[in-house]
Amino acid sequence: MRSFFKNATRLVSFGIISKIDFLVKPGLFLTCVCLLCTAGIYADNSESDFSKGPLYGKNLYIPYLIHYNFPSLPAKSGECSDLQYHFSLYYIQDVNYRAKDMSGYDETDWSERRYDKINITRDYESCAAELGVAYNFSKQLQTGMDMRLYAYYGGFLDPALEAYHNVFGFKNGGREYFLQNRIYINIQNANGITIFLDEPACSFGDIDLWGKWTFWENRKVSLAALAAFKLPTGSLSSLSGSGYPDTALGLLSDFRVLSFLTLYSQAGIVVPFNGKSYPMFNGLLGTEIHPWKKLSFNLQMNIKTSPITDVQGYKQYSKPQTNILAGAVLQYKTIKLQFYMEEDAFTHQGTDITISFMFSQTINLKNRN
Repeated sequence: MRSFFKNATRLVSFGIISKIDFLVKPGLFLTCVCLLCTAGIYADNSESDFSKGPLYGKNLYIPYLIHYNFPSLPAKSGECSDLQYHFSLYYIQDVNYRAKDMSGYDETDWSERRYDKINITRDYESCAAELGVAYNFSKQLQTGMDMRLYAYYGGFLDPALEAYHNVFGFKNGGREYFLQNRIYINIQNANGITIFLDEPACSFGDIDLWGKWTFWENRKVSLAALAAFKLPTGSLSSLSGSGYPDTALGLLSDFRVLSFLTLYSQAGIVVPFNGKSYPMFNGLLGTEIHPWKKLSFNLQMNIKTSPITDVQGYKQYSKPQTNILAGAVLQYKTIKLQFYMEEDAFTHQGTDITISFMFSQTINLKNRN
């Protein structure tokens, strides 16, 4: 027990000290403001359910991207014969490097003379387009499919990001000592998986098939089971898939604790079939504030264990992912617009920048006849 509290204290201290600047970032700030405003001005109406679900999206961090990832579905049931489609766009920029010789090395001291001691693992820009379709065979049973197109390239926003950091006094973390607008990805790992790309690439990714069954529901709580299977239509050589199928099982839960507040929790396991990657835990803790029928604000943490182990002497890619997503959902009748930004908080297992926009519409086929 003493060891547990010691480790927990160390983890909390690490998160607070290393990411204290995250407390002033727009996503968390916006959510805190909404909490205060909502508590003061919203009139309780317990009969209304304005929840719109957790932030839906694909994990685009490369060691995880090649495998299936839980997309954050709501547990609550839908309407029979509902057909939903969505189109999402993602923008990603990422750069990561580490010292080859850690002896006497201070990560805050970047200079030209240390350049030859740096091992670059990720330096690129990327865009992804996603098309998804889902159908409710009954209120409790929903199935769906997601497919994506990935594009990797050197990019053009490196100077803009460096200028942004300089204007606001943020550290560039040594970004300025590397070539701008180039693509180079080389994630060495002990699993023997080749994760390498040094030229622009465009490729269709894997196709995700999933089914959701809401097996228990009342006015305050929804519980659902999720099963998924990934078709290996992507390519490892272009970093759009693993080249092998995956399967996944999980549990989803929604808790409508207040008329303006819904909490989400999810947990599941992803099992890759490539014989090299480890099974991955996928979890989610989320908060949705929905003071109005048309608008919601979301803050959630996606928790995932790594499919790979880092090479000897390093622990970076062996750490779990603890990413924070902050965004909003605007709904008008059958149409939804979703936006979020993703931050690689605490364990730094994520892209530098991920921005996502999604358009979705729900059509009830029975009512159209």
